[in-house]
Amino acid sequence: MAVVISLGIAVLVVAFVAAPFFLLSGRSTTEPAPKDPEAPDALRDLVAEKETIYAGIEELDFDFKSGKLSTEDHQTLRRRHEAQAAAVLRRIDELKQAAGPTDGPGGSRREKRKA
Repeated sequence: MAVVISLGIAVLVVAFVAAPFFLLSGRSTTEPAPKDPEAPDALRDLVAEKETIYAGIEELDFDFKSGKLSTEDHQTLRRRHEAQAAAVLRRIDELKQAAGPTDGPGGSRREKRKA
């Protein structure tokens, strides 16, 4: 009986740990967001995704420097993360342009400094 309970617990733990890999594999992070979302929420989500990707790149670099990754694996994974980051940054720019200027009258600070 103890063996059956132990196996049941082990199966549940493996399923819990492996679930994110299977749930996220069908979804691409480079897919464009819906065209008519609430801009602040979508922008906040994209910025959070950007920070997550940057953290992943830093972790890849650390793993490479510590010898956990080969040069080929590091380059392949880093390129993949950089492509995802570029797609997220493009989407952030699109949302910011669609939202228009948020600095109020007079334009941005950069434009004010140039004047």
